[in-house]
Amino acid sequence: MKIGFIGTGTMGQPMLGNLVKKGFAVTAYDVVPAALDAAARLGAERAGSVREAAADCDLVITMLPSSANVETVYLGEGGIIEAPSAGRLCVDMSTIDPGTSQRVAARLKEHGIRFLDAPVSGGVNGATAGTLAIMVGGDVSDLAEARPALVAMGANIIHVGGIGAGEVAKLCNNLISGSALIAVAEAFRIGEAFGVDPQILTNVIAKSSGATWVMEHMHPVPGIVDSAASSRQYAPGFMTDLMAKDLGLAVGAARDKRVPVVVAPAAQQLYRMASSHGLGREDFSAVYKFLKPSSDDAPV
Repeated sequence: MKIGFIGTGTMGQPMLGNLVKKGFAVTAYDVVPAALDAAARLGAERAGSVREAAADCDLVITMLPSSANVETVYLGEGGIIEAPSAGRLCVDMSTIDPGTSQRVAARLKEHGIRFLDAPVSGGVNGATAGTLAIMVGGDVSDLAEARPALVAMGANIIHVGGIGAGEVAKLCNNLISGSALIAVAEAFRIGEAFGVDPQILTNVIAKSSGATWVMEHMHPVPGIVDSAASSRQYAPGFMTDLMAKDLGLAVGAARDKRVPVVVAPAAQQLYRMASSHGLGREDFSAVYKFLKPSSDDAPV
């Protein structure tokens, strides 16, 4: 299977690397020269444009930063929609607005191009290890066709529903994980303020109703979980800026469907504030650093 891979940044690069390792012929394109250089070092052929990457391949995979990027790559001038298509299947693995996925899919269908939305969970570590969870929206037969490539990148491929459903599942997941991380960080800041050892507090919560996957695997306090980003100077598995973006998408999706949400907007604003204080490129668990106590000299 020949694959055109567009978007070889922080997540796309290790995903592409796993495809090459599994024997897929990959042609890559990225607007950032350094990212394209990295893809070539992993064994991908270089393309000079989106259209060149999409031409003469069996499957197109995109991994892009935003809804606007996805619309441009698929529908813009020189985009995938202009490449010779003849029944081509495209898999967008970006995390974007579900409505954008549906609009892009509808336009592509007019040109005989099939589309799946397939966002991922697992961060850079999961992308590197090939253990991503992949949430797929679209036709079951299209998923069957794409599955060999998806299996090369992920350990859990889940068909969620129609176009856009994969994005919905991803946003719901990140709403929970992003909000839960803030609750964990706040709890441990309170514990520390009263002199409670964070390791002992972790042991208590792990055996109580507050136990969460986030605390077990992504503990925001350094030195508690060796594999957590906090124990590696908050090197990003998933950046604060990306969590803020995803929570914003969740809030937008809720608004579109007139669903009231309270926790998600508050969590998004906290991540945005953490970003404005220089933590945007660090792991989202770095929000713990932002939540440090105020000085004793402060009025509150």
